[in-house]
Amino acid sequence: MAQASKTTTFDIPAQPLSQALMAFGRQSGMQIAVDSATVAGKTSAPVAGSMTADQALRQLLAGSGLGYQFTSANAVTVAGAPAPVPAGAVGSGALVLDPVRIQGAIATPPQGELGYQSPAFAGGQVARGGKVGLLGNRDYMDTPFSETTYTNQYIQNQQARTLTDVLAGDPTLRSGIPNGNVFDDRVMIRGITVTNPNFGFGGLFGIVPNQVDTTGIERVEVFRGPTAFLNGALPNAVGGTINLVPKRATDAPITQATLLFNSDSQLGGSLDVGRRFGPDNELGLRAGATYYSGDTAVNNQTAERLALTLGFDYRSANTRLEADLGFLQRDVGAFQGGIFLAAGVQLPPAPYARNSSYQPWERLQGNDVYGSLKFEHDIVEGLTGFIKAGARRSNYTSVFFNQNIVNYSGNTTVLSAGQYMSTVEALSLEAGLRAIFHTGPLKHEAALIGDYLKTQNFTFNNPLAAALNSNIYNPTFIPQPSFAGFRTQPPPLTSDSVYGSVGIVDAISFNNDMFQIIGGARLQRLQTANYNAVTGLPTNGNDQTVVSPSASFVFKPMKEVMLYGNYIQALQQGPIAPAGVVNAGMQFSPFVTNQFEIGVKADFGFIGATLSAFQITLPSSFTDVATNTFVTNGQQRNQGIEFVAFGEPAPGLRLLGGFTVLNAIQMSTQDGLTNGKQAVGTTPFQASLGLDWDTPWVKGLGVMGRGVYNGQVYLNAANTQAAPPWTRFDAGLRYTFDRTDGKPVTLRANVINLFDANYWIATTSFFFQNPPRTFMLSLTADF
Repeated sequence: MAQASKTTTFDIPAQPLSQALMAFGRQSGMQIAVDSATVAGKTSAPVAGSMTADQALRQLLAGSGLGYQFTSANAVTVAGAPAPVPAGAVGSGALVLDPVRIQGAIATPPQGELGYQSPAFAGGQVARGGKVGLLGNRDYMDTPFSETTYTNQYIQNQQARTLTDVLAGDPTLRSGIPNGNVFDDRVMIRGITVTNPNFGFGGLFGIVPNQVDTTGIERVEVFRGPTAFLNGALPNAVGGTINLVPKRATDAPITQATLLFNSDSQLGGSLDVGRRFGPDNELGLRAGATYYSGDTAVNNQTAERLALTLGFDYRSANTRLEADLGFLQRDVGAFQGGIFLAAGVQLPPAPYARNSSYQPWERLQGNDVYGSLKFEHDIVEGLTGFIKAGARRSNYTSVFFNQNIVNYSGNTTVLSAGQYMSTVEALSLEAGLRAIFHTGPLKHEAALIGDYLKTQNFTFNNPLAAALNSNIYNPTFIPQPSFAGFRTQPPPLTSDSVYGSVGIVDAISFNNDMFQIIGGARLQRLQTANYNAVTGLPTNGNDQTVVSPSASFVFKPMKEVMLYGNYIQALQQGPIAPAGVVNAGMQFSPFVTNQFEIGVKADFGFIGATLSAFQITLPSSFTDVATNTFVTNGQQRNQGIEFVAFGEPAPGLRLLGGFTVLNAIQMSTQDGLTNGKQAVGTTPFQASLGLDWDTPWVKGLGVMGRGVYNGQVYLNAANTQAAPPWTRFDAGLRYTFDRTDGKPVTLRANVINLFDANYWIATTSFFFQNPPRTFMLSLTADF
């Protein structure tokens, strides 16, 4: 069988055999049929490393007296006799009555969504699929969109502590701002900025913390392209969305402790504990905690972080319930905000990244509290209803000193300075029905879903009158100025938004899923209001409703190849002016965006790939440095080609990489002055390649390396100012061994920016210094 001979990375410790078979099914993506009485009281042998499913089962069942038989490409029967049972044999005594089906992460009905995780692809770095909004959980070969799901194995081996770390090797994404330097995470997907209000937490949007911490996160799902049809009305999800999958307790108890070190002198640790309770393990608890503090690799900068998460789940034959609660607290001293470039000045070379030109008293402090509750019930066979609710409150304050480079020698003046206060309160709701049924030869997967997201932004800028002539290469540091007279009470309400929608979809498949046609529409309503920060009176607002259609198809000419195409339209809220500009916090009018995409996907068992071509149109937005005002001017048309490859091309060798070619141009600009020019903040080419290798000569020793390239980025609409291209290399080692009690211990050592390159990070008209060479060490032990 093809599946039996496919190489997969297994990590199954010795444990009760029933739980070990569950782990085997989860990691191999196969279905296991076995009678519970057959495995009762038996213990498995440990299985670790890259091997075929056949080899893994031999090790797993060694000494148990049991045998197995592959009955199809994705199914295996474990029997009570050591001799293999011929496929389809009856009455041999090998199979006892009432076989137990073990498939995926949890034995969840296919019509359900909660608790299910797609099996890992070969190599274990990415999963075979993920959540696709209205369409529910789908395999990537059944998804007519471009999506990548990063697994916990990948997150751990990268020592990824933030979302920026997780996405560092994605060839289609660019991180907008280095870790620790902003109120929220920002990434560029298909040349468009996507921020944390457009990140999902278990499929609920708007409730993700201002900066994502990976404590309590099992997987990160990256979706490329507009998603309002799939995920509901969102503030700005034109480029794509990111969904965070929270950790859940597994049938095998989890107790894992990790010691952490980051250069320069950051120390800390994390704890991950999971348990299941009840006669059928129906109740689960998973708790996580991370804390670290100390000096970062940037001179004068300190960072402290505390993250706490708690997840609960209940599962029965027809009902699933999940609840999550999280807290994140951050304190960054001498945080590095954006740098601006005066009109007519060429951008000078980036300074040595370790030497910060920011004032030591600049600071970012804040916390996030967030949570969610989800309920799902199988009403009848093929029909499931669900309801989800979540909320978030974020409080952040920063003291900033925005620099403006005035000449090629790197001299700077103060563009703006002050204290920026921000509070965000969000409530997110979703409810709906999913159905699976047949009409003759046609299979239907239909859904009717409604969602609601209310977000209130409370902001205030305490301006600071300060003058300073400095230089990015030889900075001048001044004492902290007086903050007397600054506002001390909570910030006032400056914007209020309500996003509501109702969506319907029907995915029709036939001829054994060779052909799939997916169509639907979403009625969206976006209501926004802006308020004067001083008087509290409304200044402007919008109320717009539109029906957004979508159509897509899947065609599989052979089992290893899938062709797809999609058209998706969405109403999106206009951009929000960022902190530091004159109109900070202002929301612009909604707009309709359109995407056309075609692509091909491949699944050869050991390696998979997606090649897609797309076109997206949206308004063009950027910061006018001359007036320090965020503006919209004309349209932006992004045409591009993306290629993503992943898998295990050779035993023990994992690959993840690809490239993006992007032609993002301005259209219909005022008086046509910048028509045809490259859009601000976009790059025409970016690429990455990561390799992870389990060395054959030392058991448990792995090495990894990654190269990332980013092309030139223009900083102004006229394309007269640009940030040059850059290349960065990362590397890592890990060593895993078992203690005398059989529990694993893993030592990881990673280096980010191995050759200490200096470059500017730019995804808009302002830019940032890159992180310097940073060493990351961790020691993880299971108990």
